[in-house]
Amino acid sequence: MGPSFGCKRCWILMTGLVPEDIFHIHPQIRWAGWASESGKVIFSKMRPGVETHSPEADDRQFLEFGGLIMDGVAQRSSEWLGKPGFVRVAYEKATQMVFGFDGGYLALTVEPGVSADEMVGIAKAVPGLASP
Repeated sequence: MGPSFGCKRCWILMTGLVPEDIFHIHPQIRWAGWASESGKVIFSKMRPGVETHSPEADDRQFLEFGGLIMDGVAQRSSEWLGKPGFVRVAYEKATQMVFGFDGGYLALTVEPGVSADEMVGIAKAVPGLASP
């Protein structure tokens, strides 16, 4: 089963979205990555001038498997709670957000000081994303 949260079309492949489009949404977005439903990495990029906390190989490996796993976990409760908008994991050094779309997954990280309200704003600003 493919991604089931987010919009009904694979908008990144249709629109040609690039990491810079994601960075433009909020100044504290650190990293953005997109992978197809099958795990093919379309892009994985750190915002220029921002120091990475993880090796590129780890970021790419997350894109290959992380979205699929997180979507599966989110779907466990969707029968009762409805369709998820995004999944958020807060770490000490950054917060990760994952959005599922038909055909793939968008992942991004933000600085740890970004508030929950700002994250909802980021989610609403992601092109093609239905309201979380």
